[in-house]
Amino acid sequence: MGEAKRKKQQREQLAWPRSDSFRGVIDLHTLPSVASINGARIRELTGDDRIPADAQISLRAFRTVVGERSFHVGFCLGNEGGFSAIGIAVIDRLMLEAPGAPLHVVPVVHQEIAWDIVLRHLRSFTGEVLLFAFPDSDVYDAGTAETVYSTDVRLFDEEGRQLGRLSAAQRRKIREQKAAMLNRPPPPVFYATTGVTQEDSPWIFRIATPAGKVIRTAVWDGRRNYAHEFPADIVRWVGGDKIAIVQVDSPVGVNRRSSLELTHWLARDFDGVIHWARDTETFQSILKSFIRLDLDSVSPPDLPEGWEPEVTILAANSEAKENNDEEG
Repeated sequence: MGEAKRKKQQREQLAWPRSDSFRGVIDLHTLPSVASINGARIRELTGDDRIPADAQISLRAFRTVVGERSFHVGFCLGNEGGFSAIGIAVIDRLMLEAPGAPLHVVPVVHQEIAWDIVLRHLRSFTGEVLLFAFPDSDVYDAGTAETVYSTDVRLFDEEGRQLGRLSAAQRRKIREQKAAMLNRPPPPVFYATTGVTQEDSPWIFRIATPAGKVIRTAVWDGRRNYAHEFPADIVRWVGGDKIAIVQVDSPVGVNRRSSLELTHWLARDFDGVIHWARDTETFQSILKSFIRLDLDSVSPPDLPEGWEPEVTILAANSEAKENNDEEG
């Protein structure tokens, strides 16, 4: 038995409520097309007159059913600064289903774990509107291709008919066609959104320490030198009576720094740990390490009325307690 598999089995043997860790099939119901969301509407939203008014568009926007939860989800090209023209249209379509709801955005930048990121958020999201944003077509394909063949997902068309999953031969042919493309289109222009409340989607993991304590730990992107401050209710992501919010100055691996070992160390005194990354590079490195360690992604806990935790903000440096995540 591999070491990673052994550790995962040990984690699952520990007492922990499983209601926040959905493992059933996810249903994606394609949202019906809306005639008013067309090229002319995209020109209006982006202010870009170069977009043809009669452009034909196709949007990846869905009503998603995950167990007893339902919400709306979209997929597009984009990043923390903006979205493609089609992405702006996807947002417009999603907001028709949930006017005024916050738009929770998940930037997906790592191609090799793109689908893992998508699946984790589909399973644990508790809001109303979720958007996955990919920086280019390669990462987009890596994060969306499995929706048409994964056994974790059922895909339905606009009429409610379940679509068949692509066979291995069909998938191979698509990959061959993509590889044969010589003149691939350049990356699209990204546009800022207006009139939409945009929020970062929570990243919450379940961690079991060597001592057997199980806690939630969350990760927050400070973007540029902690300029992106965390929301006041971020402590509700992890719960517990004592919570540590730790500033993380450098990516995983720098001076053998490990967010896993840091979490283990803090869990001796705290019931929840929030990693506040200095910048996006550090944020992404923590996410990547936690995902590669196969830590479970979970939803926020149910908390009692009047819950008021003790919160401590700490600075993290590359001290002796921080070792390499790949060894953790």
